[in-house]
Amino acid sequence: MKAAVVYEFGAPIRVVDATPGHVGPNDVRVQVKASGLCHSDVAVQTGELPFPLPMVLGHEGAGVVVEAGEAVTTCEVGDHVVLSALIHCGTCTNCLKGRPNLCLWGLETIFGGINAHDRGLRASDPDGNGLYQFASIGTLATELVCSEKHAVPIPDDVPFGAAALTGCGVLTGASAVFNRAKVQPGSSVAVIGCGGVGLNVIQAATMANAGTVIAVD
Repeated sequence: MKAAVVYEFGAPIRVVDATPGHVGPNDVRVQVKASGLCHSDVAVQTGELPFPLPMVLGHEGAGVVVEAGEAVTTCEVGDHVVLSALIHCGTCTNCLKGRPNLCLWGLETIFGGINAHDRGLRASDPDGNGLYQFASIGTLATELVCSEKHAVPIPDDVPFGAAALTGCGVLTGASAVFNRAKVQPGSSVAVIGCGGVGLNVIQAATMANAGTVIAVD
C-alpha cells in the first residue's frame, strides 16, 4: 500500500510502500477510497501537534471493508464505511457523564496512534519500522487496519468523497453549532473562516433554523 508518512517534524512528508499489518480479532482492513486533509495533519507534520513518529497521516476517510476479524460485529466485508477519528469505550467516567468525545480510553488510544485493542502498531514501512497511525487510523493511505470502532457503516450510494469529511470536518462544524454554541431558532450566527469546518458550521446553523448566518472569509 502507499502511505503518506511523517518521519521528522518539519521535514517533507514521504509517500512510502507500507504494509498495513495483521487484522486482529476486533480489527477491520479497509481499502481507502477517499480521505480528507485537515489542518491537524499539517500540524503533525510541523510538530505543532507532537504526535509520535513515524506516523501515517490522515484522520477522516471512507472506504470499503475488505477483511474483518472473527470478533467483529459492527460491520462486515463489503460494507462501505466512514472512518471516524473518535472512539469511546462507553464505561469510563466521561462516557458515563454523556461526554464520549472525552473518553479517557479513546483519547489515550487516538493520541497514541496505536491499535485500540492490543495497544500495538499495525502498519510498517519498507525498512520494517513500525508506523503510528494518526487518530489510530491513518487515512492518507490506500489501505489500513484499524479497530472496528473506527469504521461506521454507511449506505452504498453515499459518495466516498462526501462521506470522508463526516469523519472529522462535518462533525466538528456541526458539534460547534449543536453542542457548543447551542444555536437557537432565530438567532444570529457569524462564521469566521469558511473552510471545511466553517462550511459545516454554516450548514448546521441553517439546520438549527438560525435567523441570520454571516460568513466571513
